[in-house]
Amino acid sequence: MGDFRRWYLSKAEQGHQLAMRYVELTGIVMPHTHDVEETIFYIEGKGSARVGEKEVKVKPGTMIVIPPGVVHSSIREGFEPLRYLAIFVGNPDL
Repeated sequence: MGDFRRWYLSKAEQGHQLAMRYVELTGIVMPHTHDVEETIFYIEGKGSARVGEKEVKVKPGTMIVIPPGVVHSSIREGFEPLRYLAIFVGNPDL
């Protein structure tokens, strides 16, 4: 749900512990959680991210680490897409 597209760049297979995907956000990624840790590295655009009760302004070069089970979301600001890499320790339940 939300206004975004995502592509897996790699997906953890049996016995592996890392999955990565590219996300292009043109609106909002609704609040959600994962059972695994997620690290987000913003590469283009600007916006804000909410992690738990904390809101952070994001731009290229911003990195946030989201512990398992913590509610989080991202929102684009302006007209250009917000693009980021989402790196997971393990496979997220999507």
